[in-house]
Amino acid sequence: MRRAILCFPVVAALVAACAGAPSSEKVPTLDQARAREVGTLIDAGQFLPALQEVSYLRQTGGLSTADLDGLEARGLDSLAKAFSAAVSDKKFSDAIRLYGSAATYGKPDLISGWTEASLYDAWIAELDSSGNQLVALMVRLRELELDTPSQAELSDALSRAEKLQDAPMARLLADRMQKLGYALPAGTVVPAASSAIDFPHAIKGTATIWVNRGIKIENGVGYPDRVIGSGFFVDSRGYLLTNYHVVKSEVDPSYEGYSRLYVRLSEESGDRIPAKVVGYDTVFDLALIKADLTPDAIFTGMSTQNPTPGDRVYAIGSPVGLEKTVTAGIVSATGRRFLQVGDTMQVDVPVNPGNSGGPLLNDTGDVVGIVFAGLEQYQGINFAIPAQRIREALPELFAGGGVAHPWLGMALAQTEKGLEITYVLPEGPAAKAGIEVGDMVDTIGGVACTTVEAAQDAVLRYAPESLVRMTFTRGETTQERLLCLTTRPESPVEFALKKGTMDSLVFALFGLQLE
Repeated sequence: MRRAILCFPVVAALVAACAGAPSSEKVPTLDQARAREVGTLIDAGQFLPALQEVSYLRQTGGLSTADLDGLEARGLDSLAKAFSAAVSDKKFSDAIRLYGSAATYGKPDLISGWTEASLYDAWIAELDSSGNQLVALMVRLRELELDTPSQAELSDALSRAEKLQDAPMARLLADRMQKLGYALPAGTVVPAASSAIDFPHAIKGTATIWVNRGIKIENGVGYPDRVIGSGFFVDSRGYLLTNYHVVKSEVDPSYEGYSRLYVRLSEESGDRIPAKVVGYDTVFDLALIKADLTPDAIFTGMSTQNPTPGDRVYAIGSPVGLEKTVTAGIVSATGRRFLQVGDTMQVDVPVNPGNSGGPLLNDTGDVVGIVFAGLEQYQGINFAIPAQRIREALPELFAGGGVAHPWLGMALAQTEKGLEITYVLPEGPAAKAGIEVGDMVDTIGGVACTTVEAAQDAVLRYAPESLVRMTFTRGETTQERLLCLTTRPESPVEFALKKGTMDSLVFALFGLQLE
């Protein structure tokens, strides 16, 4: 009893202390706090995520129409100013991204004086002025995929392909013009497919990639630490394509050791020419490097047709440092899910360490892919990145730095019900738009998505920090949401584990439901 009496004054004191003096500051409601959050995003330059929030709040209610109109006006004003700055700085890829986001939001008139076509024309003109003819063609081809192209646009692309001696693309463009009823430009001579590969010429367009990483110590003994790969020239100014994993130590911020990059053209010369990494793509394992030299040959043609199993292919590279090695085989399979995003080809061409980054050619000498991996313990099971991915990546690789890819912050699986969402990243774009596990994806950006591959390709059409609309089915109703794509992390699973728990990822990773 004494304990109870002694404790009572202490409890009373604690209650009195907790009560304290009444606060003069009014506690904001949940809706007011959310409005402040949206305003903070706009002030921080995150106006596209803010517009996603505004769109979602209009659907779910909560904030008054006046509050939402005010936030929307601020977000759109910031978007318009960012567009003007991008055009002024000649950052036309950013300008196109912002123009598309304004149209997706339903405000195409926000940006006056420009159209998507005129922005592409300005971008191509800027590339032409800097002598970047190859990327100018890639940008024109990207524009042609947006809508039914005009005769002038197709004629321009065809003349560029002819000038660059890109025979596969020239044939594809000429065929497309004829199917649309357009007349070919006067003097056009569509190149025929080669009947045989000029191997001596093709070999001159390849090089050995050397990365000197100093000395490594094993059991108290020092050994030279070297990475050897292959590469091939795609531009007469000395630009080569190779694999990211070959030159990773040159750009990976987590690598703290010594690293120097060189290019060697042949064993006869013995010269190792210093080179630098221009751009790299960790997702598709691609890298563009530059050496101060003029190559004797460049690879001008990349296949426009996906190879099929059984097609003959050839690899050129430097297996274990043996330069100018040509090996042959067939395409064993296509559609292998060997990368985080997209498909790869499986080939039985004999390749070894050192072949990574070398070109894979078809019977006509066109590049159909880049060799990048093999299963060391199994013979004849090797993989290549398709030429389509190379074409798509070139503009960003030439722009320099690491290539960023978009994502929605969710995982998908093809189930009996359709394309089902199996995981939603906490605080990711999908989560902020109210997307839930179990929803069935219908379209992304207006593109019907019935497979994971189709959904990934639909997302890859956009740059990070772009607005995109997604429709999905929940129960018996179809709904639409506006999402702002963010930058895909290098390791999505590790990133997701930091945001959530392993339990929530089990179904997405292994198809198992824990109870």
